[in-house]
Amino acid sequence: MTAGGVLAVFAHPDDESLLAGGTLAACARAGLDVGLISLTRGELGEIADAALATQDDLPAIRAGELEAAGRVLGASWTECLDFPDGSLEWAGGDAVREAVAERIAEHAPRAVITFAREGLYWHPDHLTTHRLTVDAVASASDDLWLYGATWPIGLAERVVSELQASGLAAGLWGLEPAAFGAEEEAITTVLDVSAHLSTKLAALRAHRTQLGSDHLLSTMPRDLAAKLLGCEYFVRLRSPAASQDWLPEATNLPTSETLGGLLG
Repeated sequence: MTAGGVLAVFAHPDDESLLAGGTLAACARAGLDVGLISLTRGELGEIADAALATQDDLPAIRAGELEAAGRVLGASWTECLDFPDGSLEWAGGDAVREAVAERIAEHAPRAVITFAREGLYWHPDHLTTHRLTVDAVASASDDLWLYGATWPIGLAERVVSELQASGLAAGLWGLEPAAFGAEEEAITTVLDVSAHLSTKLAALRAHRTQLGSDHLLSTMPRDLAAKLLGCEYFVRLRSPAASQDWLPEATNLPTSETLGGLLG
């Protein structure tokens, strides 16, 4: 692996694969160092099958699932921190910020990926992760790129509607599809990750405790998976002056067509 790779900082194990799995896999395939951090162990997450975990051992199992997803994606390392799931905003912002800053200093990435401003669907832990990661990056090198990963508004609704029309499972962790996404105008970078779709799906499905039989990601056919997961969407939150967009340059991934074309 070469130095100057990418660090993904998210709130829970599985966030990384859902929002940026294709891009992270492309970075790893390009020879870049890829690190995955989850600020929590996801101990408040649902358990899709009682045979997989109990509430007591769920934190350790979800940390193991992150490791498994990291192996699929080609990550160099993964780490689950011990901040409390469901109450990151009360965990002590300085401690979280310093933990992220320490990993940036240790691994010297060229870019950091976290949540966009809306945290995909306004989850408080996601919003806190975004805010504190932005703060940590601000204290790092001026040459560090920062991206917020998201979906465009309307994408989740469209896919759920198509699955329901086909009589297929369309669960989304009990969340309303309309809650997902950022405004089209906020999204600066759209990458076509279809070449890495199988890898992304495998990484997502490594998070077995979180995908019950009614979840759309557990049995989604490939054609619909391509509509939801074949592109990844980013808000460029920080960039060095006079530089091109780092993500497509580093990953060799093509930038996709306009969002209107993808969602129309």
